[in-house]
Amino acid sequence: MKKILLSFMTIAMVGAIAVGATSAVFTSQATVENNTFATGVLEIRVNGQPTIAGFDFGNAAPGDCHTFQHNVNNYGQPWFAGPSTLDAKTLTVSSAFDNGSSYLYDKLDVTVGADRGWGSWMPVYSGPLNGLSSADLLSPRWTELIPGSSEDVQYTVCLPSDADNTYQGLSTTFDFVVDATNP
Repeated sequence: MKKILLSFMTIAMVGAIAVGATSAVFTSQATVENNTFATGVLEIRVNGQPTIAGFDFGNAAPGDCHTFQHNVNNYGQPWFAGPSTLDAKTLTVSSAFDNGSSYLYDKLDVTVGADRGWGSWMPVYSGPLNGLSSADLLSPRWTELIPGSSEDVQYTVCLPSDADNTYQGLSTTFDFVVDATNP
């Protein structure tokens, strides 16, 4: 029995060696080299500038309004020499009190409209100036502002006709702030 077991083990070992020595494994490898991950740039400007001077309207009386217009640029190719490569997926406008009379600032009304050459202004916001916060300049007509494109924005600021004598001689300074994001 020992001889049979020894013979069986010898045959198994020789078979294992023979299988291992004669088996071939084919392999292959490919490489995806030099991968780069880079971020884009989103830069908006007003009339081609990071900041522009606003309007100066003096001697207003109750019921008087002043209209001011500018364009917002996604400052990239093909129409601008700027670095912007990303779409502005959101484009909003807010007002921010700077200095002077907050009493007058809180009384003023504003109407904001946007246009991209359609010939008509799309209503964006109408109400108290101090309530203008993140008003959507894209919705409902547009979904983005692509690089190299512009959108006209118009503001009409009014002193309501119910302003009384307590508003005489006051002055206020405020900003319109345009924010863009992607996404």
